Amino acid sequence: MKKIIATILSVALIIAAAAMPANAAEIKKDNATDYPYVFVHGMGGWGPDNSFYDISPYWGGGLSVGSGTDLIKILNEQGIEAYAPSVGPLSSAWDRACELYAQLTGTVVDYGEAHSKSHNHDRYGFDYTGKATMGEPWDLKEKINLVGHSFGGATVRLLTSLLAYGDADEVAATGDDTSPLFTGGHDCVHSCITLSAPHNGSQVANILVDPQITMLLISAVLNVVGAIFGNEFLVFSFQLGHHGLTPEEDEFRAWINPVSIWNFYASNDNCGYDMTLRGAAELNEKIKLAPNTYYYSYTTVNTEEGKLLGYQLPGEGLSPIFYISSAMLSLSKGFTVDGIKIEGDWEVNDGIVPFASAIYPSCDAETALSYEDEIEKGNKIKPGRWYYFEPMTGMDHFDFCGTKDYPMGFEAFWFGMINTANSR
Repeated sequence: MKKIIATILSVALIIAAAAMPANAAEIKKDNATDYPYVFVHGMGGWGPDNSFYDISPYWGGGLSVGSGTDLIKILNEQGIEAYAPSVGPLSSAWDRACELYAQLTGTVVDYGEAHSKSHNHDRYGFDYTGKATMGEPWDLKEKINLVGHSFGGATVRLLTSLLAYGDADEVAATGDDTSPLFTGGHDCVHSCITLSAPHNGSQVANILVDPQITMLLISAVLNVVGAIFGNEFLVFSFQLGHHGLTPEEDEFRAWINPVSIWNFYASNDNCGYDMTLRGAAELNEKIKLAPNTYYYSYTTVNTEEGKLLGYQLPGEGLSPIFYISSAMLSLSKGFTVDGIKIEGDWEVNDGIVPFASAIYPSCDAETALSYEDEIEKGNKIKPGRWYYFEPMTGMDHFDFCGTKDYPMGFEAFWFGMINTANSR
């Protein structure tokens, strides 16, 4: 009965949050805005340029191999301009933001002179000239909506901040040769929407990254795979050529480079470090809220407190792939990780991201507001601050991308999210 009530409440809350008409699975035709949507995958994700996307689209298929549901296609058929570029699946938020910018603008990836020297990798990456994600190169004048799932949330937040404010270190390092991404002054992101994003990190990352041998082994494996099999092995490109880990197709592949292995391991310039509690805190110090951008946070929860010992236990429907990570989060109860005592909402999770991390960045807590409460009070939704929605219970971390275990219809959720963003 408890689960039934929770499910019913989730449906009501999300429908109310989206401020939708009677027919939930409908996109309003009289929207106040109608900007393109750019969907950014999380760690280990893939886009339409990968062969695996045809088998299971990240946006729509998720982990359901064989699913033919493609959210991007559905939205485009409904007249919503939507795109799903591929960025480095294991790269840092900074590197992914730079790659996303280059893909949107149809330019060469510029990771920044200061950043590249600091992390000991190449300044430039792939060339997207003539391959702009939206067809025509983005001129930074037309506004877009950025949607990030999981670590894609950090990616879109950082890109939005860089576009608005730039980066002083990069400007100081390169002067007139600085990429427009780092000069700031671009008011071109209408909304920044995050889905189960680890804004404040996850204890799982600390457990995996802090034993240093883990990252060293990952670095070594990536180098071996890249050197022997090339850049397109498995279902996605690692896109780590700037680290010297994945060579271009025409490069000699037999050389296993121990220097590249060590540099990537030691750089802390990867998604693993960025998702530790300290890495996320450092990232939050760099990211500012853009004054004219609307920020929305959607979250999921799929654990419940055990009656015997009080630990959070997997909820019904939690995907088996999250059993171990969910247990890691639960068993960290009472410990202090990077200065944060794990209790309360740091225990509640969707399988891999604690609710305390997903709801909004801790650095923006003073201005964050409940979207439902503000709508109920009749208050105007304003840019430059976070609006969070009640968690969707009974859903795990990947349910935003897949097609099962939704407490409401697949299209109803996505159309509701778009109606919310388009309504102002």
